[in-house]
Amino acid sequence: MSGSVSHVGESGLGRPKAAATLAALGLLAATGLVCGAVALRDPTAVTALEQGASASASPSPPPAAAPSSSVRESSGAPAPEPAPALAPAEPEAPAKAPPARAQPAELESAQAAGSAALGSLAQRYPEDPAVLRALAVAQGREKAMAAALLTAQRLFEVAPEEATNDELKQIILRAANGTPDLALTAFDLMAKHMGSRGPDLLYEVVTAPKFGDWPRDHASTRLMESSVRQLASPALLVADDLRRLTECPTKAMLARAREEGDVRALHYIKALGTPQPCRGHRTRKCLRCGPLQKELRATAGAIEKRKNDKAAAAPPAASAAR
Repeated sequence: MSGSVSHVGESGLGRPKAAATLAALGLLAATGLVCGAVALRDPTAVTALEQGASASASPSPPPAAAPSSSVRESSGAPAPEPAPALAPAEPEAPAKAPPARAQPAELESAQAAGSAALGSLAQRYPEDPAVLRALAVAQGREKAMAAALLTAQRLFEVAPEEATNDELKQIILRAANGTPDLALTAFDLMAKHMGSRGPDLLYEVVTAPKFGDWPRDHASTRLMESSVRQLASPALLVADDLRRLTECPTKAMLARAREEGDVRALHYIKALGTPQPCRGHRTRKCLRCGPLQKELRATAGAIEKRKNDKAAAAPPAASAAR
């Protein structure tokens, strides 16, 4: 019995040794696997994992709290408005092509043939100032005055600088001294379509002796229109104001004439400074505006000096023609 007991005791002692051995072998195998995984790892993946771990570990800043309505009300500052949306930029319009011009040979041939040929040429070149000017002059020469005025209006719309053309001026003034219907068309052309040159021509109708009473009165009335006065030059305005005087001018008007007047104002200034027959005395001469004689002489002197300076500054006629 003692033998069996000893046999059992030896076998029981051997079991823990076997278990310890197996555990040691398992730990060694696990260690080998870990070392192998470390040796074969991808450096890029490890770096990414480390960065992700640090990012998750660092605390993110809390979002800024929007100001409460009570804070906005206490500060009195209005809530910011959203910025307006910008309108899309419009594409630039293409540059307008210059109008077609007639060739010199074409224009010379049409001028030789007369207004009918020039009219056909004007239909082909409706914005050519040279063609329209030649047509208006030809129509005036052929005494087709109404047609000449219409052509002149078209010309002034295309080329406003043509309002200073002397040939066209003579046609318009001739029409203003014609029949009432024709004269009204001419006055309308002067008042609306010739810039500052138009009021100058109206004043010429008023003051030139070759015009009758009706054209003079009508031109004088048109000169009083506000739209015409807006077109008129300061020199013309002061001359026309002096022309309409029934009493002596004020010192303010004389100052205007001294600064802005030309030979048209000078005519009235000299008349006011010249002795005239006294009322009730045919042989006695009186100065109409005696207390203003000093101002009148100073005004006349200033206008004459300006006229002479302008004449001296102008180029000689021969060089200007070249």
